[in-house]
Amino acid sequence: MPNQHLFLFMAFRTVLIEKAVKVNLDLNNIVVRYEEEDYWIHLDEISTIIFDDPRCNVSLRLLSKLCEKGINVLFTNESHMPVGSLVTLYNHSRAVKKFLLQQSWQEKEKRFLWTKIIRAKIKAQIDTLQILNKQEKISIMQKLLNEVQEGDINNREGIASRTYFKALFGDQFKRFNEDIINYCLNYIYQIIRSKISQEIIACGYLSSMGICHKSEYNTFNLADDFIEPFRPIVDYYVYKILQTNEEDYLTPNLKKALTNIVNEKISYNNYEYKINIVIQFYVQNLLSFLETGELNKIVFPSLIWII
Repeated sequence: MPNQHLFLFMAFRTVLIEKAVKVNLDLNNIVVRYEEEDYWIHLDEISTIIFDDPRCNVSLRLLSKLCEKGINVLFTNESHMPVGSLVTLYNHSRAVKKFLLQQSWQEKEKRFLWTKIIRAKIKAQIDTLQILNKQEKISIMQKLLNEVQEGDINNREGIASRTYFKALFGDQFKRFNEDIINYCLNYIYQIIRSKISQEIIACGYLSSMGICHKSEYNTFNLADDFIEPFRPIVDYYVYKILQTNEEDYLTPNLKKALTNIVNEKISYNNYEYKINIVIQFYVQNLLSFLETGELNKIVFPSLIWII
């Protein structure tokens, strides 16, 4: 059995490595050394790998192979928060064509898609509150949803989010405070964000060129656009996890539970899939809409209504 500091989630191919002494490559396997014992993980089984100890020695040969295979790689800091990712430069055969196509996306289509994304996010926030039986702010949230204008020029998304988080976590909660709720949210958001970015790059596009987010300092602008409907979905699972955990910092068990969120099943296009699979379909479909203008490609994920 793997050591308690090495969590393997082979069902959805996400690997969280903690307190390993050394990680290197042997043939087509990752070899993880913890103290005097080695653990082997086949590369073709891995979708995401998280290196959660800055003291761990990781071979350059392994990092190069992870890039070649397009495996999503995250690195954390001393506080165990994801702070960086490994991005491949060449995992699409027609990348140049895709870059040029991305530059030609029309503003009208981008505004239209962004409006759909914001409405889907607010709708997902309402769903999360309803499933958790937090009814007090539902009517306000529904009103804000109905008031979303093209491109969300009246910022109903920002107002809805403030209302939603107080309804979900209490009136004292403030997003980006340093507390266990925000630590958990930030942790899983970064995992989802990096996975979305990986899929964007795998499709040949630039994750830095967004449809709404356009910061010149952000290499994840498009991923930050696409992630929005997923936030309330993972918020639901964070809420449920924190109901049974009393830790005030990111313990190994809590990180394990948070990482395992990507293995939860949600609804997409009338079928049930694990979140990491939905991300692939979702990103491909939104990019297809931006390429072709086909409205039926705009499909958003949602929670499965089992209370």
